[in-house]
Amino acid sequence: MLLGYYDPDGSLIYAGRAGTGIDNAELARLWRHLQPLATDRMPVAVPPPRGTRFGSPLVLSRVHWVRPELVAEVKFLAWTEDNLLRQVVYDGLREDKPAGEVRREVPRAKP
Repeated sequence: MLLGYYDPDGSLIYAGRAGTGIDNAELARLWRHLQPLATDRMPVAVPPPRGTRFGSPLVLSRVHWVRPELVAEVKFLAWTEDNLLRQVVYDGLREDKPAGEVRREVPRAKP
Protein backbone atom coordinates (compact mmCIF):
# COMPACT_ATOMS: atom_id res chain seq x y z
CA MET A 1 0.00 0.00 0.00
CA LEU A 2 1.40 3.38 -0.98
CA LEU A 3 1.09 6.17 1.56
CA GLY A 4 0.98 9.93 1.32
CA TYR A 5 0.24 13.16 3.15
CA TYR A 6 -0.71 16.67 2.10
CA ASP A 7 1.78 19.51 2.24
CA PRO A 8 0.62 23.04 3.21
CA ASP A 9 -0.16 23.99 -0.42
CA GLY A 10 -2.49 20.98 -0.79
CA SER A 11 -0.24 18.73 -2.91
CA LEU A 12 -0.27 15.03 -2.09
CA ILE A 13 3.25 13.88 -1.25
CA TYR A 14 4.38 10.25 -1.47
CA ALA A 15 5.54 9.02 1.96
CA GLY A 16 6.44 5.37 1.39
CA ARG A 17 4.83 1.94 1.51
CA ALA A 18 3.18 -0.29 4.08
CA GLY A 19 3.11 -4.03 3.55
CA THR A 20 3.11 -5.59 6.98
CA GLY A 21 0.15 -5.61 9.33
CA ILE A 22 -2.35 -6.51 6.61
CA ASP A 23 -3.77 -10.03 6.99
CA ASN A 24 -5.99 -11.69 4.36
CA ALA A 25 -9.25 -10.56 5.99
CA GLU A 26 -8.06 -6.93 6.15
CA LEU A 27 -6.77 -7.15 2.58
CA ALA A 28 -10.24 -8.23 1.41
CA ARG A 29 -11.85 -5.40 3.40
CA LEU A 30 -9.41 -2.86 1.93
CA TRP A 31 -10.09 -4.14 -1.59
CA ARG A 32 -13.84 -3.52 -1.10
CA HIS A 33 -13.12 0.05 0.06
CA LEU A 34 -10.52 0.80 -2.62
CA GLN A 35 -12.23 -0.63 -5.71
CA PRO A 36 -14.78 2.21 -6.04
CA LEU A 37 -11.95 4.76 -5.69
CA ALA A 38 -9.94 3.43 -8.66
CA THR A 39 -8.54 6.00 -11.06
CA ASP A 40 -6.11 6.03 -14.00
CA ARG A 41 -4.52 9.22 -12.69
CA MET A 42 -1.58 9.19 -10.28
CA PRO A 43 -2.77 11.47 -7.44
CA VAL A 44 0.67 12.31 -5.99
CA ALA A 45 2.36 15.56 -7.05
CA VAL A 46 5.66 13.85 -7.90
CA PRO A 47 5.94 10.18 -8.97
CA PRO A 48 7.27 7.90 -6.22
CA PRO A 49 10.92 6.89 -6.58
CA ARG A 50 11.25 3.52 -8.25
CA GLY A 51 14.42 2.51 -6.46
CA THR A 52 14.84 2.26 -2.71
CA ARG A 53 17.42 1.25 -0.17
CA PHE A 54 14.70 -0.63 1.68
CA GLY A 55 12.57 -3.33 0.11
CA SER A 56 12.00 -4.17 -3.53
CA PRO A 57 11.91 -1.55 -6.30
CA LEU A 58 8.52 0.03 -6.98
CA VAL A 59 7.07 -0.92 -10.38
CA LEU A 60 4.68 1.92 -11.26
CA SER A 61 2.97 -0.12 -14.00
CA ARG A 62 1.77 -2.54 -11.28
CA VAL A 63 0.32 0.17 -9.03
CA HIS A 64 -3.48 0.39 -8.82
CA TRP A 65 -4.08 4.09 -8.22
CA VAL A 66 -7.06 5.27 -6.18
CA ARG A 67 -8.46 8.66 -5.27
CA PRO A 68 -6.91 9.63 -1.92
CA GLU A 69 -10.07 9.51 0.19
CA LEU A 70 -9.14 6.99 2.90
CA VAL A 71 -6.87 7.50 5.91
CA ALA A 72 -4.64 4.69 7.14
CA GLU A 73 -3.23 4.56 10.64
CA VAL A 74 0.38 3.35 10.51
CA LYS A 75 3.29 2.86 12.87
CA PHE A 76 6.81 3.50 11.65
CA LEU A 77 10.38 3.59 12.90
CA ALA A 78 11.59 6.84 11.37
CA TRP A 79 11.63 9.22 8.43
CA THR A 80 14.58 8.61 6.10
CA GLU A 81 16.86 11.36 4.78
CA ASP A 82 14.89 11.26 1.52
CA ASN A 83 11.62 11.92 3.41
CA LEU A 84 10.16 8.42 3.27
CA LEU A 85 8.72 6.37 6.11
CA ARG A 86 10.86 3.45 7.24
CA GLN A 87 9.66 0.11 8.65
CA VAL A 88 5.97 0.89 8.26
CA VAL A 89 3.25 -1.29 9.79
CA TYR A 90 -0.39 -0.85 8.78
CA ASP A 91 -2.67 -0.51 11.80
CA GLY A 92 -6.07 -0.02 10.16
CA LEU A 93 -8.27 2.57 8.51
CA ARG A 94 -9.37 5.70 10.35
CA GLU A 95 -12.84 7.04 9.80
CA ASP A 96 -12.55 9.98 12.19
CA LYS A 97 -10.29 12.13 9.99
CA PRO A 98 -10.82 13.39 6.43
CA ALA A 99 -8.00 12.47 4.04
CA GLY A 100 -7.47 16.13 3.12
CA GLU A 101 -6.38 16.85 6.70
CA VAL A 102 -3.51 14.34 6.74
CA ARG A 103 -0.23 16.22 7.24
CA ARG A 104 3.28 15.16 8.11
CA GLU A 105 3.78 15.56 11.83
CA VAL A 106 6.70 17.71 12.84
CA PRO A 107 8.51 16.35 15.89
CA ARG A 108 8.74 18.68 18.86
CA ALA A 109 11.91 19.06 20.85
CA LYS A 110 11.75 17.46 24.29
CA PRO A 111 12.10 19.94 27.16
